[in-house]
Amino acid sequence: MSSTSVFLQLNRLSDWLRKLFKPVQPDTVAVRQPILSQKDIHQLGEMLSQMVPKATPNPKASESLKQGEQGSRFLGSGMEYEESRLYQPGDEVRRINWRLMARTGQAYTKLFQEERQESWTLLVDQRQSMRFGTQQRLKVTQAVRVAGYYAWQAQIAGLPVDAIRLSETVKSTPIFEGRSSYEQLMEFLSVPQPPMTVAKEPRLHDELLECQKRLQVGSRLIIISDFQDLDDATLNVMAALQQKVMLKAVLVYDAVEKQLPAISGLKLQSLSGRTQAHSLTHQDYVAYETWASQYFETLRQKLSRVGVTFIEISTQDDLLKLHRHVGFAGAA
Repeated sequence: MSSTSVFLQLNRLSDWLRKLFKPVQPDTVAVRQPILSQKDIHQLGEMLSQMVPKATPNPKASESLKQGEQGSRFLGSGMEYEESRLYQPGDEVRRINWRLMARTGQAYTKLFQEERQESWTLLVDQRQSMRFGTQQRLKVTQAVRVAGYYAWQAQIAGLPVDAIRLSETVKSTPIFEGRSSYEQLMEFLSVPQPPMTVAKEPRLHDELLECQKRLQVGSRLIIISDFQDLDDATLNVMAALQQKVMLKAVLVYDAVEKQLPAISGLKLQSLSGRTQAHSLTHQDYVAYETWASQYFETLRQKLSRVGVTFIEISTQDDLLKLHRHVGFAGAA
């Protein structure tokens, strides 16, 4: 079996890696346990209470997008005065700027910033490729921990927050606000995730389209995923969402997805089991590492191209890495 043949089998890396390595929690009892137990959730909350003293405020969408000469679509009938423009037929008389009219002799209408309440939505990928991990924890477990970090931030800031779980089906929570929002969201995201039984998974693209319809202007959407189905159509939706909400991506990966461990006698076998197990050579290791490097660099370039802020976090990383990144960037 040539290095080229091995290379071709890397197109769905998590698929064959699950065959190559035992999962972190392989037994039937364990996979039917919650991703995080009540004890885990409470311990994580205690850690976050020390790590996250306050939440980073969300910049107003009107402030971030109303730059330059182009008119803003965020001007509405809110309470905060923004500017005045010449009166147009149909404008409400109560909105006339009488002082400006007295000075200029022309009728002007007051415009106000559209009223919006900041809210956060956590979109957590729990599909099959996320149910994989070789060291310390599964990708799906790390994704829930990352979601907990943001849920805690929202809670201490008193912000409305909800979650979407992308799994066999798509499920979402109501909007939570107050002291119990962190725990409620974590319980929702920690339901057991045994091996998937559905033939067709929901697509990230389709759920982002729903988010585009549902989310309010100026809200924040945080996507936590390995982005294995990130295609051009999905990127286009992300670009459109960027014009409406604050979009953040957290890329979760396992160390083996970037570099195979140097284990003597490591073998690769096709998922069907029909192909004879192939002992990996030095050239195979190099081919894989080259491919993996290109794969993740392409992901970075795609997200950057549509202006999405993102951070990478491995299954072994402490959430302190995420917190430091957020603090350095100045916004979550």
